[in-house]
Amino acid sequence: MKFMYVSNQVKDDLYYYLPILRNLKLNRFALMAALGILTLLSCAGPPVATNVQLVPNPNKNAPLAGILTFTSDRPVSATLTIDDGVTRQIVQPEDSLKTNHQVLVLGLKPGKLHQITATLKDENGRELVLDSLSIETPPLPDDFPSLELVQEKTGEMEPGITMFTVFRWKEPFDDDSDWGYAIAVNEAGEVVWYLKADHWIDEVRRKHNGNLIFGGVDDGRFFELDMLGNIVQEWYSSGAVTKPIAEGSIAVDTDMFHHDVIELASGNFLGLGLEVRSLEDFPAAYPPSEKKETADVAGDVIIEFTPDGSTVRKWSLVDILDPRRLGEGSLDGGHYYDIYKDIYDPLPHDITHSNAIFYIEEEDAVLVSSNFQCAIYKIDMKTGTLLWILGDPTGWNKPWSDKLLKPIGELTWPCHQHGVEMTPQGTLLMFDNGGARFIPPNPPMPEKDRFSRALELRVDEIAGTVEEVWTYGPEQERFVSPFISDADYLTNTDNVLITDGGRFKDKEGNLMPTFGGHQWARILEVSKEPTTEKIWELHIYDPEIRYSVYRAQRFYSLYPNLDRPTG
Repeated sequence: MKFMYVSNQVKDDLYYYLPILRNLKLNRFALMAALGILTLLSCAGPPVATNVQLVPNPNKNAPLAGILTFTSDRPVSATLTIDDGVTRQIVQPEDSLKTNHQVLVLGLKPGKLHQITATLKDENGRELVLDSLSIETPPLPDDFPSLELVQEKTGEMEPGITMFTVFRWKEPFDDDSDWGYAIAVNEAGEVVWYLKADHWIDEVRRKHNGNLIFGGVDDGRFFELDMLGNIVQEWYSSGAVTKPIAEGSIAVDTDMFHHDVIELASGNFLGLGLEVRSLEDFPAAYPPSEKKETADVAGDVIIEFTPDGSTVRKWSLVDILDPRRLGEGSLDGGHYYDIYKDIYDPLPHDITHSNAIFYIEEEDAVLVSSNFQCAIYKIDMKTGTLLWILGDPTGWNKPWSDKLLKPIGELTWPCHQHGVEMTPQGTLLMFDNGGARFIPPNPPMPEKDRFSRALELRVDEIAGTVEEVWTYGPEQERFVSPFISDADYLTNTDNVLITDGGRFKDKEGNLMPTFGGHQWARILEVSKEPTTEKIWELHIYDPEIRYSVYRAQRFYSLYPNLDRPTG
């Protein structure tokens, strides 16, 4: 339904002056002129809005949103008040004054009737209030993940919305590739936005233009979406196409996007790609033995590409690292089964399995996390030069051994780590999954001793050293997520947001220190100063359904123009 809103002041002016004009017994032309002058004078009053319409998001995959459209008689901005009967939020989703408006209504809750008020203000501060607007949202879908807030100290939290992605499993190691959710919750753990997909989703990041980007599908696609869940652009990896390509999808020269794609300040993208190389004298078994063979290996590629898909530069880790150093998992090939199953038999060895990148703009350098090598590398993007290696020194031969950072004090090396980033203080923060914490031929850590943690390290590049700064792990609570997960520094509070995303329980509900059993996940926020303690904790758990969470992050706001860095 469409409405015309006229300010009460304009109405009063018309009601007051029209009888006076009639009593003056003006002729038709004089009366029309007088009314025209009155109309011009009325424009000096509050704004007028026409064609006002509030509709639910047409995209049913992201239903906790609406669209308010209207036309104003002069440039105005709109401030929204959204009231669900329990809580009220006030937001200004428009940055500029204009006359034609399409305003996003975000932050709605499922299964509620929301009363919406829009206050329009022109450049002189004159206002018009659009009220009597409402929007009702559907309840959460039947297949929506089970969420439970188990701890909340709101006043100590980093402000904002927590967005995370959930995927589920048919069996312990058989993911449901036709199902995925990106979910946003407020500080009370209430769902305020979600996107349902017919594929699993990796980390959702925000572009500079306010849209969202993510990958994660098993055929190597990568997406940009708006906050209504509509695909703005799609890219695909051209080297190993396994499914029909959507019209308008842009090709990028790599076999697969995996784990991480980020937007640079230039507007280009930097991502982890993939290639296959044939290597001679490759170690055929654990531990690295005298037996060698020619083998295909899947090597990670750091690729920068433009929005139109053109490759700017590309560096292959096979050429930078020792491709014959075996870590735990380096002889596996199952992670890339879907793209290589019809091309290679046997599958290529996944020698590094990189899982995170962090770009250091002022140095034009990149940090790369390798899961299977239990190491983090820093690489000069201008030359492809390896600058240093942070990790267990076992198995590194020259010239790579010369790049190893030396530990200061007692340091348990991170292993199978995820989500490496650099904090504003220049330290490195990561989720140290741990696993069995070994590089062949060393023995694995006993299951009873295994642990995961959020870990902060300081690197002195001049001295070539590394030391532990802070950790949240077995000293506070013992937990193990042997895969995925994340740790993000939160800039306003100095807190850390931890995605403990790959947990397992046995049939009796006991926590497990390794793979197997029933998958579940949690997201928690912990403080660092003056003491390390848990502030907020959300569980994603169902006794009948297996869930995992890849990564979470904190947005200050769902509204792109109101968002600012938090983590």
